[in-house]
Amino acid sequence: MKITNLYVFLLFAIVGCKQSPLSQVQQVVEAQTKLLVDSGYIENKYVVLYELGISDSNHIYSVADSEFPVDATLELPSKIVKYKDKYLCFVELDEPEMLIDEMEKNAHYYGNPMVDTKYLVKFLIGVSKSGQKKVLIGAPSGEDTHFYDITELWPYFSGYVEDCPVQMGIVSHDARIYSGQTFNVDSIRQQLLAGTKNIYGEMYLKNNTDSVVCLSSSTKKHYAIINNQDTLYLSLCDSLPITLGPHESTVIQYESIPNRKFYKKMALEKDPWGYFYNLFCESTYSFMKINQEDLKTRVMFWGSTYFYGFEVTNEEGERLFHILNHGIYDKEERRMRNTKFWWDKLTDK
Repeated sequence: MKITNLYVFLLFAIVGCKQSPLSQVQQVVEAQTKLLVDSGYIENKYVVLYELGISDSNHIYSVADSEFPVDATLELPSKIVKYKDKYLCFVELDEPEMLIDEMEKNAHYYGNPMVDTKYLVKFLIGVSKSGQKKVLIGAPSGEDTHFYDITELWPYFSGYVEDCPVQMGIVSHDARIYSGQTFNVDSIRQQLLAGTKNIYGEMYLKNNTDSVVCLSSSTKKHYAIINNQDTLYLSLCDSLPITLGPHESTVIQYESIPNRKFYKKMALEKDPWGYFYNLFCESTYSFMKINQEDLKTRVMFWGSTYFYGFEVTNEEGERLFHILNHGIYDKEERRMRNTKFWWDKLTDK
């Protein structure tokens, strides 16, 4: 019996330490990163490849030149690849982190990222899910640069429409539910969505032309999320018309127009919030006129790490839940757990 237990333990240890192969997308990111190493763009020992977002057809990564093999917010990699004297560290949205001792062994790192401070995002990589399309660009230097302002990445966002005079993109989407509700834990996702009052967030607008453009509408139905025969309309909070100068961009708040029937029907889906998220990603349209011309167009969505799901608040604005998409790991929980570990390690010395 003791020998059997020993075999089981050894088998678990071997399997637990074995890395899964790189996906097709990761192989493209690996190849692009190796080119950066070969060209002398990476000065430090570690290259942190942080998955910023996943759309319906593309992935976006940041490439950081780092003294330590974890993200700046202390998320651990799921895979580490050695190349020459560097270590390529993949921090993924939908893959579990390595154990810390496993990461230390694979990366030959025994420092503390709360002491080692050099971490600089130098590049961004966009890759299609098939791996056939890719782009490598320098990361913007300005801290105030909006992600939607990086036009080279637009083709890697859901809903991108080439040559559209005004490009629009969903920046955030949160849910407000009616106050005073009680929830059954076993069906909380369905109940929350059925009890939704409205959806609210921010919308990005960018004039792509050399001339002034004017956005207008004769109704409050500025945008539509279409689910077969059902439609949820979104309305910009600023009064129309909205005028944008040549190549000017702005971010404006929006709210959904009340439609309880839409939410109640959505709540019948097996994964209602994931289904709703995919509608934002794939089925959001603008109905506004551009310079008095009717121009129904898709709205961009890039699936950022910060909005991979929904923040749920009540009518008083109190945060109640953060609902993540299926298969996406809770980054806030990761960061809190890892921060505590590294801090305890630092203070124990």
